[in-house]
This record gives sequence, C-alpha cells and structure tokens, in this order.
Amino acid sequence: MNLKGKYWFLLILLLITVSCGFQPIYKTGDGKERLLEFDLNFLNGASYETQNIIKSTFQGSQSTALYSINLSVLENQSALVTNSNGTVSKYRVEVIVDFKVNESSSGKIIYTDISRGFSEYLVQTSEIETNDKYKQAIGIAAQEAVQMMSIKIQSNILQSQ
Repeated sequence: MNLKGKYWFLLILLLITVSCGFQPIYKTGDGKERLLEFDLNFLNGASYETQNIIKSTFQGSQSTALYSINLSVLENQSALVTNSNGTVSKYRVEVIVDFKVNESSSGKIIYTDISRGFSEYLVQTSEIETNDKYKQAIGIAAQEAVQMMSIKIQSNILQSQ
C-alpha cells in the first residue's frame, strides 16, 4: 500500500472506532438517579473508616433521598495464627452490617438483611505499623460488606419497581 492508502485506511479506522455506538450503562438525567439515593442513619458507633466507605458508596442527601437505611455495624477481630509462645501473628477482621431499608416518605420497612466482609492482617514489628494494617484490614472488610449490601439493596428495590 502506498502512503495515501495508509492515510485513508487510518482515517476510516478512526471513524469506525469513534462512531461504534457506545452508550453508557448508567445515564444521568432520565429520572432514575433519584431511585438509588439514600439517607444513612448509623445506629451505633462504627469506626471512621467504615463510615467513610459506607458514605462514599451510598451517596445522597436527606432532602432528596427516596429511601433511608438504618445501619448497625459490628467490627470483630479474632486471632487466626497463634505462635508457640502465646503471641498472635495473624488476625482476622470481620465487619458485619445489619441494615434496614425504609421508604423516606412513609417509613415503611422495605428490606432488611445482614452483610459480612472479612479480611486478614499480619502483626508488624511496631505497634504503629500494626494499627495501620488493622485500619487497612477494616477498610477491606467494610468494602466487601458494603458491596454485598449495595447489590442486595439495589436488586431488591429494582425488582419491586
């Protein structure tokens, strides 16, 4: 192929790929974005990391939300590997989220369930590093629990529509 043919081929290839018909799965502006806005109510004192992960997943405000979620979060830590001298070298972290979804207008309970997330971390040489690993493990476990909770809530709400 000569140089002119290569330019035409490149131009046609670019036109085809640009106009391939891509449409985003989630469009804004069709009215359904309000469907998945939630008002969050924490019933107990969840850790800062867990609250931030939940708030970033379920965005919305109290005035525009169609649904409210009452959350009770429990964080457990248990020894997974214990050395022969009695020290613990590996911990397992579990985040349990008990949630109830209510309609904001009527207060009627739509859905209630429990979601769990797990993570593990190794004890480090210093207490500061161990605390950092613990916070990371809590974040990972909370992310797992919140992802499962989000899937359950969205599928339940969308099925009832």
